[in-house]
Amino acid sequence: MNNIQSNAARILQNNKAEILDQWHQQLILNTKSLVESIGLNVMKQRTEEFLDTLIDALTQDDDFEGDSYDNARNLMTDISRQMTLSSLTPSEVTLFVFSLRDIIFPLFQTNMDAGQLAAHYSLVNSLIDRLGVFTFTVYQESREELMREQQQAFMEVSVPVVRIWDRIIMIPLVGMLDSSRTQQMMETMLTALEDYQSKVAIMDISGIPVVDTLVARHLITAASAARLMGAECIITGIRARISQTLVQLGVDLSGFITRTTLADGLQLALKMTDQKIG
Repeated sequence: MNNIQSNAARILQNNKAEILDQWHQQLILNTKSLVESIGLNVMKQRTEEFLDTLIDALTQDDDFEGDSYDNARNLMTDISRQMTLSSLTPSEVTLFVFSLRDIIFPLFQTNMDAGQLAAHYSLVNSLIDRLGVFTFTVYQESREELMREQQQAFMEVSVPVVRIWDRIIMIPLVGMLDSSRTQQMMETMLTALEDYQSKVAIMDISGIPVVDTLVARHLITAASAARLMGAECIITGIRARISQTLVQLGVDLSGFITRTTLADGLQLALKMTDQKIG
């Protein structure tokens, strides 16, 4: 076993209570939102778990990439992901690890000869730095994964399909309509047409703030896809300003059914499917 690692592990183990007490004070003082978001008791539990895994890893003659640090890496992965869900900043996440260095160094000075300090400082510096970088990397990856999940969830709810009558579905569109949302909308609409055996799909665009040539092209694409499945598509919510804009842009929607209001669109859809209300 490496004498430097075993000696460092011994000092940390013998002074564990003092280290944890000072570490908790540092975190409460410098990362208040971290403590508030995960809770004081959870924070204390996590710090003790981390210190235990670090001591255990130091007792083995291995480097940071070795198997003996698996527990430390796995623990920091869990902590980083928990901090991501708590919307903590990157600086708060890395301070969780880096604040431990300022507590360990004075203990080395007290418990060993001056000639031994450099090697022990180098060991702890390297470990803390690598753990800090690892923690930050996992945090960033977790943030990106969370953003992707949120974006996907938004995409799913941003193009809902409502079955408003027998053989009639409606797709209320809200916000900007880009290529990604258009693809999602078409997939959702076509699936609903098949599942409900619908003959009319009403696309209401009253919630779209700007309709330009790109948005119009997306609408035409979706309406054409519906026709290929034997259904008609009624585009509703075309206000006066939108109509003027489309004319100025030279967009031709003459081949598609349009109505000003959703009520008008529904009335036409009922007529097209030979149905009446009441």
